[in-house]
Amino acid sequence: MKPSADRVLHRASVAASAGLVLMLAATLVYVGWPRVANYFGAKPTAAPPVYAAGDRVDVPAAWYAQAPHTLIVFARASCTACERAQPFLKDAVARMQGKGAAVMAHPEGAPDDDRKFARSLGVADDHIFLTTPGLRVRATPTMVLVDRQGKVLGAWEGAGKPERQAAILKVVDETISR
Repeated sequence: MKPSADRVLHRASVAASAGLVLMLAATLVYVGWPRVANYFGAKPTAAPPVYAAGDRVDVPAAWYAQAPHTLIVFARASCTACERAQPFLKDAVARMQGKGAAVMAHPEGAPDDDRKFARSLGVADDHIFLTTPGLRVRATPTMVLVDRQGKVLGAWEGAGKPERQAAILKVVDETISR
């Protein structure tokens, strides 16, 4: 006995509807999972913290041992936030002139573009380094101010609004003036 065309069409529409419902449910779970998990008391896994004052930075000593203070700028040319923060980063690098050093670390990717970006900030070619895996840097731009021993004096993730940028630069100025 052959099913009628109406019955075949009905079965196909039910199957398609069920597929759409499953895709919608999967999307809702994916997008809403943090809220659902939080509602039931589950704690999301935290990203590793950016460096805190007093920590030791886990980069080679050659990056910071040459000056009393070193501002390590983690940035890359392909980063939209880094491009927007370019005047701020350039100002931060300029403040280190004569009082310390500024280095730029960039992730693997487009080293020529990143070198050009670092030069636009005022970082010398011999102060541009490729980052090592496992750093506690979650985003670019990130700046870490360290002393000659690699002890973190301040760390800032992102650039933020002009008020935050001014506050960061004030801390940098006060720290390198000591």
